[in-house]
Amino acid sequence: MREYQFYQLDVFTEQAFCGNPLAVFPDATNLSGEEMQTLAREMNLSETVFVLPSGKALRRLRIFTPVRELPLAGHPVVGTWNLLAQLGITQQIENGVIKIEQELKLGVLPVEIEFRDSKPFKVVMTQGKFEASEIVFDQQEIEKLARGLGLNVSDLNLSENLPVQVVSTGIKALAVPVISLEALSRCRINSSLLSEVYLAHGAVGCYAFTFETKEKSSKVHARFFAPDDGIAEDAATGSAAGSLSGYLVYHEAIADKTFMIEQGDFMKRPSRIFAEVSGEKGNVERVKIGGSSIIVAKGEIFF
Repeated sequence: MREYQFYQLDVFTEQAFCGNPLAVFPDATNLSGEEMQTLAREMNLSETVFVLPSGKALRRLRIFTPVRELPLAGHPVVGTWNLLAQLGITQQIENGVIKIEQELKLGVLPVEIEFRDSKPFKVVMTQGKFEASEIVFDQQEIEKLARGLGLNVSDLNLSENLPVQVVSTGIKALAVPVISLEALSRCRINSSLLSEVYLAHGAVGCYAFTFETKEKSSKVHARFFAPDDGIAEDAATGSAAGSLSGYLVYHEAIADKTFMIEQGDFMKRPSRIFAEVSGEKGNVERVKIGGSSIIVAKGEIFF
């Protein structure tokens, strides 16, 4: 019988039982990919991370949903490096920022860890290259998308600089502008219909958003739905938040280059995702996302 230690964190929050839950196995040595997938299914969270040695970076992270491995994901990276910093895997400082590199399935990417009073406070990851691809113009598809979200077409906030579009910083998401926070609150997804729309465009989920927010300090409120991956709704989605941030700057739909995205409030798990975009209209050079995390549980699994 083998024994592996794991931690559970709440990510993109400073408060327990908010944010997005994450399971992390800080030493996954000798676990096969098949075993990792089985354990991720057992954890039954949106993602589970398995940490391994790396010949290219400080550590290698393998990220699994309950059904498959991902090339990149935001909240797993942010939460895992908060944990690894607390476990002493990184350089330790009293105050300031350290920079490290991580190996993901997507490749080697940088991470910044901000310490306050000798504790990791915020982790910021640089995401993959931003890509703005297919725009959904077809009216029948737009109508099907609205029905898949449980909304009317009139609830969508469509314009030239706010199209329904597939965007990516490593994982493709379908960005869907919604006219108000009230309309966003009414989303009641039809899983099969919504999946049919976003999968047809090669996306892994739908990121519906509005410029109306709960807090004045935030610029966007969003909800992420990925029912084909067994995720009816995600409390905080760093990869989609990064893609959306790039989309907003790419289309000059927002004046700020550094801002906060709200998510998870309608699940009673409020999350706050920091975003920073380098670039301008039509040319996004780099996207970073980040946030805080808190450890809420620790355990061992035997098999």
